[in-house]
Amino acid sequence: MGIGIPVTKVIHPSSVEALDLQSEVPFTRLRVFRSTGKWLFEENQDLLHMFEKFRQYRTKEEQINSTELAEHANNVMNTLDEGIKGLDDLDNFFAYIHQVGASHRRIPGFKVEYFWKIEAPFLAAVETTLGDRYTPNVENIYKITIKFILETLIEGYEKAGTPGNST
Repeated sequence: MGIGIPVTKVIHPSSVEALDLQSEVPFTRLRVFRSTGKWLFEENQDLLHMFEKFRQYRTKEEQINSTELAEHANNVMNTLDEGIKGLDDLDNFFAYIHQVGASHRRIPGFKVEYFWKIEAPFLAAVETTLGDRYTPNVENIYKITIKFILETLIEGYEKAGTPGNST
């Protein structure tokens, strides 16, 4: 399980530095990448309260020790990971990310702008994971990639709200 980077389908190949994270990133860095999904909730307490099962965690310590919250943060990061890996097959990428976006319609109080709150924690996770390989070029690639994924999530969310749409 890596954070595969098939962004060469979106960015010109000459601008992509060779990064085979599947073999280069040690497990501890992958764990960092996954666990930093919690930053989303640490920095945005309002999001935490939208989920009934997370409302009980009032202190940072309770949140840090919550298995359920860690699992949800992991799911958020896995979705981004799958989105990045899915860029090799855009039909499946759009179907998957649109479905994830649409699924947020079921969350009471969810607003479309909340999708953008994952951008900074995601970029911080990538920077931490890549360490000194996080060059300005790589940073730019990931900024473009996360923007593309978030815009696609929003498309899925908005399409699901269109009358007569069953996505």
